[in-house]
Amino acid sequence: MPAWLHYAPAKGWMNDPNGLVHWQGRHHLFYQYNPDGTEFTNQHWGHASSPDLLTWTEHEVALFPGPAQTAPYDATACFSGCAFEHDGGVSILYTGVLGDAQLPCLARAADDGLSGFVKDPANPLLPAPPAADITEFRDHSVWHEGGRWRQLVAGARREHGGSVFALSSADLRAWDYDGVFVDRAASKVPGAVWECPDYFAMEGAGALLVSVIHEDGEEGPAVWWMTGTASDAGFEVRETGVADVGDRFYAPQSYWAPDGRRIQFGWIRTHQDPAGLGRPATGFMTLPRELSLRHGRLHCEPAAELSLLRLTSTPVPVAGASGLEEGRIAGELVLDASAAEGMGTVALRAPDGAEMTVDLAAFAGLDGPLRLFWDAGIVEVFRGGVVGTWSDLRVTEVAELRLDGDAAAAGGLAEVWELARPERLAGPAAWPDAG
Repeated sequence: MPAWLHYAPAKGWMNDPNGLVHWQGRHHLFYQYNPDGTEFTNQHWGHASSPDLLTWTEHEVALFPGPAQTAPYDATACFSGCAFEHDGGVSILYTGVLGDAQLPCLARAADDGLSGFVKDPANPLLPAPPAADITEFRDHSVWHEGGRWRQLVAGARREHGGSVFALSSADLRAWDYDGVFVDRAASKVPGAVWECPDYFAMEGAGALLVSVIHEDGEEGPAVWWMTGTASDAGFEVRETGVADVGDRFYAPQSYWAPDGRRIQFGWIRTHQDPAGLGRPATGFMTLPRELSLRHGRLHCEPAAELSLLRLTSTPVPVAGASGLEEGRIAGELVLDASAAEGMGTVALRAPDGAEMTVDLAAFAGLDGPLRLFWDAGIVEVFRGGVVGTWSDLRVTEVAELRLDGDAAAAGGLAEVWELARPERLAGPAAWPDAG
């Protein structure tokens, strides 16, 4: 059963979102992609675009590994990277992989539809990681500031663990190493290795998200945020926190929409093999999310466009079970502040009896209503700037919701919204009219 609300390619393997950018009237979503199987290998950049964050068109592959004769530096894979506007077009910085070597590479969009990229003859931009103690070095966040290009690369240092490294350039090709931007010791964010840095400035502060590979035997949240002040000396961290309180979120990336919102997507790492459940693709993107900084902390809400999918609402009791006619692939449960505060768990049961239960403890004590979106076995919950992502791909439809709350929920209100199914298109490699 395909998801309605969460983007996934028609087939293959998808993981990290890459190169997110709004260009010529469309939101462009690139992603790590294996078009030839449902396992992580042979990474290309897949491509989809949307005029509204709801209706997505899947395009042909935008970035290919190699060929070995002309681009040996990425003949194994094209790993994650970012997109940015430059000289009237769009360029990307990505990690080219050849065997064990992982090095930064530059490419430029071939057209305004971003249907493909021309690799720069200067690739790879560095012959090796810029310091001898760097043991992992990949994934990129790039912006222009003070007349120079700034680049962050994630990874690790020997005996120091997770780190982010700063580089700068006048021309995007020759890069100076400016040192460690921030690391595990300075931030108190855990991890043997950090990946997928995403940096942006807002409200007079900087925000950095990293995805965490934990030390062997350790467990914990996979994505962390830090806020603070960036300078030539690095990043002075003021606040840190967990970016998603669920157990399926990884490798988020964000970008600026034309109206000034910071939009984020992340990879949903499902614990089941979708191919074994009759699904032709592995991996989903999250719903589009809006990021902001409030009192120095990262705040996340569902993108406003999602409310446009609402059709009709039905009140449901805040305790006990509520049946849904014919089962629903996708929907939205909304609990007002009183009901949300008293709620313990929400169980979603499929017509065949398969069930997933979401623990809402992490959302207690927050402000405002709670919004729970379900979609073919994926659940995302938002309240008070906190978000969590879960999945159970057996629950392809929801025939019954069961709310388990205490007495505090008794006076609250709950409703279920039927949601429209956004159109999913299979388009050409480029739009004939990118505007």
